[in-house]
Amino acid sequence: MALEALVTALACLSTTTTTINEKPVPIIMRNSLEPFDIDNSTGNCPVAVLRGLIIRIQHMTDQLQSLRSDLKELQELINEYGDQMPPSPIESRILSPQPSVSSTYVNDTPRNCLDQKHGHLRIRITPDVEPFYVNCDQKVRNGGWLVIAYRFDGSEDFNRDWHTYKSGFGALNSEFFIGLDKLHLLTIYGDHELLIIMRSKTGEERFALYDQFSIGSEAEKYMLYVLGAYKGDAGDSLRYHVGKKFTTFDQDNDDNGQNCARTHAGAWWYGRECFESNLFGTFQFKYGQEIGYFKGILWKTFVPGPTGSLRYVRMLIRPYRQETPT
Repeated sequence: MALEALVTALACLSTTTTTINEKPVPIIMRNSLEPFDIDNSTGNCPVAVLRGLIIRIQHMTDQLQSLRSDLKELQELINEYGDQMPPSPIESRILSPQPSVSSTYVNDTPRNCLDQKHGHLRIRITPDVEPFYVNCDQKVRNGGWLVIAYRFDGSEDFNRDWHTYKSGFGALNSEFFIGLDKLHLLTIYGDHELLIIMRSKTGEERFALYDQFSIGSEAEKYMLYVLGAYKGDAGDSLRYHVGKKFTTFDQDNDDNGQNCARTHAGAWWYGRECFESNLFGTFQFKYGQEIGYFKGILWKTFVPGPTGSLRYVRMLIRPYRQETPT
């Protein structure tokens, strides 16, 4: 019935004749739920119709306000009930602060050669460093060693520039150097041992083992920071180079008046007197002429120079661990 009253009022208002009779139209108040009469003889909208429409609009507005009030109370009850209930597992994951990627990073790639296979291995030093391949030795001195430099046939030229030494060069299954950047990152995380195995041209083999070894960053010119206690049968010819910066023919960081890397044809941690060892000197081929003026691969307490050269060198590192006597 309310819909009929509304339709009637709208139909009345939509008539084209808008003139109201001059004589007063009696106002006929009826129940708002009943339809209003229209004075069809005049084509005009009775005042009662307009008033009824206003009353209906007001009634509908009151109902809307009441519904809004009821909805507000219902929402408050829902919120109060929700505060008393523990969150579901899904809500807990959504609402809880999410940890950063770095804190949840799971790195299944090994960081070094300890307890890994012998030979080539893919390692990752830290989550923010790209993984790379290394050569692991699990046979010498209880294993766990990572080879950082290898020389045996002269196939690689070790008289290289700064950038090349920074990045590394050569292949893992041939002569190579791992690179100063990687060596720095490998040795700054925990204590590392350094093992150097060397052979003379007559095939005599000796070794030097240091229980600590680390180098600085490029900003520090890859300084040989730490060199621990020595043992071995080759003699301690690396001790002089502790605290020395790395020098190449294109970047002179030694304390000598000249560039020692140019003078001795190879990069190294040179000092004021240049060196007592130089494992990155010129390789002497088996049937080649003796290399002079301290330009070979030298170790003062084993092959001192000024002529000659070592025929085989391997430098290896591993995280420090108490070695079981062999």
